[in-house]
Amino acid sequence: MTLAELWSVLTENYERGDLVSIALSGPVSKKNQEFQRITLRPIALRDEIVIQWTMQDRAKKQTHQNRDWKETGEHFETVLGSQFLNALVRLTSEDLQVRVQKNGSLKVQHHRSTKAAPQLPLTHNTKKQYLFSEGEPIPFLVELGIMTPNGRVHRSMQRKFRQINRFAEFIADLREKLPRDRPVRIVDYGCGKSYLTFAIRELLVNHFQLAVQIQAFDSQPGVIETCEKTRQKLGINDMHFEVASIQDAKIEGPIDLAIWLHACDTATDDALARSLELGAEIILAVPCCQHELHHQLENEALAPLLKHGILRERLASLATDALRAQYLEILGYRTQVIEFIDLEHTAKNLLIRAIKSEISPTQQEAARLAFQELKTTLGVKSFHLETICKTMNSSISIN
Repeated sequence: MTLAELWSVLTENYERGDLVSIALSGPVSKKNQEFQRITLRPIALRDEIVIQWTMQDRAKKQTHQNRDWKETGEHFETVLGSQFLNALVRLTSEDLQVRVQKNGSLKVQHHRSTKAAPQLPLTHNTKKQYLFSEGEPIPFLVELGIMTPNGRVHRSMQRKFRQINRFAEFIADLREKLPRDRPVRIVDYGCGKSYLTFAIRELLVNHFQLAVQIQAFDSQPGVIETCEKTRQKLGINDMHFEVASIQDAKIEGPIDLAIWLHACDTATDDALARSLELGAEIILAVPCCQHELHHQLENEALAPLLKHGILRERLASLATDALRAQYLEILGYRTQVIEFIDLEHTAKNLLIRAIKSEISPTQQEAARLAFQELKTTLGVKSFHLETICKTMNSSISIN
């Protein structure tokens, strides 16, 4: 067996949740080598699965490091054979005794496990209840590579699985605002691999028994081709995928729900403006990489903050989302800026939720004044969302 073949076996068992531990022993140099033994095991850390490396030196002092599976593979390949000659792999069903041969190949012996495998501490004894739960295969999650055919979530896709469920929770909270007497009209700008698009369809159709009409767009032909193949394999007829930009996508309004995830910089504003033009009842947007205000921010009182690049960048991002939410309020939407997924998973973790509501002229005027005051306070001379809405020559502009 080669090292690559061994790693393939380890990855397969890791993905299934059958990997208990890996113990590296037999140091190549007992005198000159820092660590005499290394043990690897999967653990749960802040709701995420990582591999804990425990390194033991000659004095039996232990050092710990946590790596994800990809980093573990890269490091494992540099250790086995060059630093250690033996590896004991414990799986839930058997043990593998691995020894590095003189020619560099691996000799692997299979043994029935002599002791019961411990329950892995992956859930902190509390299993979170998801709308899409693990254990029973869900066709779209299997087809997209999130789940195995028997319903187990791949370890490498745990983060994506939580993200999908988090977004599903937002949709579930809004189900009473969606029509039941006709198909729910949904648009996804920049759909990518369409994890969320398929999730919304699964939730509304199979959980809430609603009819849907979904249009999803992306500017990359290869991505759309993949989505279309997935749609066909799943036998879905109420979704349509098309290669198009936000501006060029052919959409008939009004629409009930507009979504997009991580549209970069002012592409978020383009999608917002397009959604407003189409009369979207509900908007769910996760912005990304807001650079527009970075060099505009100017306020003498904030000089100690603005002189630091990282703080200026973060303030610019927060200010951008605050101005977006405030502008939507001027146009008759109730808005919230809320956490989409834990900050430890991604820095782009804020979601703008906007729901069209009955707002009085007095409330709209108050929102307009607050918007202008925030711009003035921060030294913002131009704001893309405001500019593009005014140039669209439609009812969404503000006089």
